[in-house]
Amino acid sequence: MYPLKDTFTFYDPSSKIWRGLPRKSILNPNQSLGDLILQILERNARKVVQISADSGVEVTGAEIRLKTIRIAQNLIKLGYGETETEDIFTMVVRNGENAAPVVFACFALGIPVNTLDPTFSQDDLSHMLGTVKPKVMFCDNDVLDNVSAACDAIGISPKIILMSESERGYDHLETLLEPTGIEELFVPEHFKDTDSRLAVIVCSSGTTGRPKGVCLSSSSLIANVISMTEIYSSDAILSFSSLYWMSGLFFLLAGTAAGATRIITRDVFSPALALEIIEKYRVTVAFFPPATALQLLKHPQAPETDFSSMRVMFSGGSAVSAELKFALDKLIPNSTCLVGYGLSEVGGAATFSDPDTYKGGSTGYLRPLVQAKIVDANGNALDIDQEGEVLLKPEFKFSGYYGNDEATAEMLDPEGWLHSGDIGRFDKDGLLYVVDRKKDIIKYGNYQISPSEIEGVIQTVPGVVNVCVAGIPVPGNDLPAALIVRSAEENVSAEDVHKVIDLNLGSYKQLRGGVYFTKELPMTASGKVQRRLCRDILIELYNNSNM
Repeated sequence: MYPLKDTFTFYDPSSKIWRGLPRKSILNPNQSLGDLILQILERNARKVVQISADSGVEVTGAEIRLKTIRIAQNLIKLGYGETETEDIFTMVVRNGENAAPVVFACFALGIPVNTLDPTFSQDDLSHMLGTVKPKVMFCDNDVLDNVSAACDAIGISPKIILMSESERGYDHLETLLEPTGIEELFVPEHFKDTDSRLAVIVCSSGTTGRPKGVCLSSSSLIANVISMTEIYSSDAILSFSSLYWMSGLFFLLAGTAAGATRIITRDVFSPALALEIIEKYRVTVAFFPPATALQLLKHPQAPETDFSSMRVMFSGGSAVSAELKFALDKLIPNSTCLVGYGLSEVGGAATFSDPDTYKGGSTGYLRPLVQAKIVDANGNALDIDQEGEVLLKPEFKFSGYYGNDEATAEMLDPEGWLHSGDIGRFDKDGLLYVVDRKKDIIKYGNYQISPSEIEGVIQTVPGVVNVCVAGIPVPGNDLPAALIVRSAEENVSAEDVHKVIDLNLGSYKQLRGGVYFTKELPMTASGKVQRRLCRDILIELYNNSNM
């Protein structure tokens, strides 16, 4: 085995396995997750650790700790959290002021938390609720009707606790925040089997089908998320992701562990709001998926925004083109855009780019204690610069999909390797390049075409706000086609797009399936483009165009 770039990645040419640094987590992954969080909050008792951009309310570590303990103790009074039964609590909430203490209270009691997004349709809610069958649900008032209808549709009757205003017939969070008089006596639950103890059930992305319940242990969260070293106590951090998505959970846990100040909002992302919050609250670290980062970049107010506080912008969740990364670096000159790649099943990011060694299109080096290999269609390990499926193995094994052994077996092989379904390669310096999803690759002639590469070029066209490229199936081929959202201020034409593609890409990557415009792309709740639905739209538009 020999190191590449000295300190980042190690490669074993005999096994063709890549490894990140053999650097252990700075925190003990085998400790109680709830106890760890309460200790960190106590250490930052006087520090403002959360600010609501909606109300301006500031909360200290001591205040969140007290709320956490009261919620936990009042849940115990109701009969939860004292037995070894694996009751599951589901949260369908936005990033409100009390979301954090509810999650932390569940961790302190050893109750697994299933996080769903408030924008889920009734059908998606029914699908996930029918899988996990929660005992208790915390939900925002404005999604109560949807949640109730979803529960009725699948015949479950969880206890529903509302997060904001009380309504007749439902419990309210305020009852769980009442003083108990014994707060100082609270001791979080401790478990011996932390590496297998279920802590959260997050949803897979749902970009190509129904979301699945990804099970993560408390050890995985501590090692892969809480021990994140790129966030510091001096940071003010921003993410619009709800707790439903891994990035939302990531910023909650990593930010809390670092003693940073989390800037939260219940509002959904808009570029204008994001720019306003960054400037007003002097945000230093932010996360934006590529689709929303592009909207931010193209917003007319962006050049006038004061970004001087910004230190790091994280982007990931789908392919981040070199063009987008460099444009963001130019927009925010004192900051760097760090590109990450990972899976919810890994428990966070598997790679992160390094600002000094970034190469166009790469997703960076493996994070500590993460292993990877590239395999061909027959499962044979490939060498440097050979493309194949990316397989990953974190220190703490993926616990499986909740209630779905078949999907777990497809994802996790007997040797503990996660099959990502992504096509990628490692270069001689140990940088990972993720080309695209295996299912999304366009096959034209004898060529395999990456939709993300074409999208990266189209994103450079002035006035393009969002884009999805997919293949139109015709006899013997897939024809690349683009579905584009354009800004109202720019009159982008199909001819403009074709010209840019012709200038920058080879003939086999031309948009033979056509260029089509739409008001919006179908997106997941976490800000990812739903490629399967975009492909269906493109096929219909192509068939109607008589091309």
